[in-house]
Amino acid sequence: MKLQVQDKSFYEEFSDGVKFFFNQQFKIDLSENLFNFLEIVAWIAILFVIDFVLRAIIFPILKKMTKITQNNWFNFLYKNKVFTSTIHLIPLSFALSMNILLFKDDGSVFYTVQKITQLITLIVFTQLIFRFINTIIDVYNEENSYTTIGVRTFGQMLKFIITFFSILSGIMILFTVDQNTIITVLGALTAAVLLIFRDAIFGFVSGLQISYSKIVKVGDWITISKGDIEGTVKEININLVKIEKFDKSIATVPTVDLVSSQVTNHMPMMATGTRQIKRSISFNVNSFKFCDEEMLNQFEKITLINHYILSKREEITLFNQNVTNSEIDINGRNLTNIGVFRIYVENYLKSLNTISQNDSIIVKQLPVSPLGMPLEIGCFTTTSSNLEFERIQSDIFDHLLTACRKFELEIMQSISLSDIKKL
Repeated sequence: MKLQVQDKSFYEEFSDGVKFFFNQQFKIDLSENLFNFLEIVAWIAILFVIDFVLRAIIFPILKKMTKITQNNWFNFLYKNKVFTSTIHLIPLSFALSMNILLFKDDGSVFYTVQKITQLITLIVFTQLIFRFINTIIDVYNEENSYTTIGVRTFGQMLKFIITFFSILSGIMILFTVDQNTIITVLGALTAAVLLIFRDAIFGFVSGLQISYSKIVKVGDWITISKGDIEGTVKEININLVKIEKFDKSIATVPTVDLVSSQVTNHMPMMATGTRQIKRSISFNVNSFKFCDEEMLNQFEKITLINHYILSKREEITLFNQNVTNSEIDINGRNLTNIGVFRIYVENYLKSLNTISQNDSIIVKQLPVSPLGMPLEIGCFTTTSSNLEFERIQSDIFDHLLTACRKFELEIMQSISLSDIKKL
């Protein structure tokens, strides 16, 4: 009778040797399940060692290269750990090809180990793509241009899509679901899927519109009419825009609002180095009067309107010679205190080196209301700095609010208790 000798693979002989060793040396009879568990643990340890060795060899080289090179792409790839994820894929790829050799004799163990390895590989690969997208966004963030917004929103939308399909791939790996079945289910749930990603889609489209039309970018000082929000843009995401207001608080608005509502971008004004002053002072119309000789004599002593008063007095005198009953002020031409003050304000603004003389200087009357008659001052400062602008504006109105008393004009304001006591 011939004995049939079945050839065993090296791995099977090695496994039998390990079991025999534990049985002889430690009197431990390894069961099949316990041995499979130890086998899996040992295999995981080997993969970790491979990953550790690769990182120990490659990372010092990469770190030196980041110090030497000035390439933003390479530095951000290192910073965002793209190389780390790439190295992780090497032992995982090795595991995917070796699992069938190590566990082919035990179908259930091989099935479990292979599924887990595939799932981990999917997670690491997804992480690699995410980190690469972050690198692209960081590179364009360095430029801080309008293109940055399009790249950021496109990258974030891409993350949503990759996450969605990664979850589907994970389900297919774990439950061995046929891809045709998944596609059929998704087709039936199209409306639900669109509803889930509705905000992301709107944000993505808005981000592309912002980038294309160059409405705003990170760092811009803007005002949004919806909600009356004013501040500096700190971040533009696919869903939200973060705005740091001047009180250091953070306001968040949907990205869609930058397209659907009125947005004022103050950066073009800042780029000119000028900033508009547009403010009014309301006067009591009961204080308006024609100027008599005594008032005109006093006004002649004011340097800024001296030539104006002299020329106007001469012009009015010549005109009134042909007017009947010109001694009655309403019959002829006469100067008024509000009119003279308006000229004074114009000349005062033209005399200031903090006011741009290349831009228009307008002092005009606004319609009379129950709150008096506003005199609006419109001009541009020679600086766009907030601090300097507010100082210049305050100095101007400090002066005008005080100087109007010299013209016997009354500021319109609410009556206080102290005012009543003076009456």
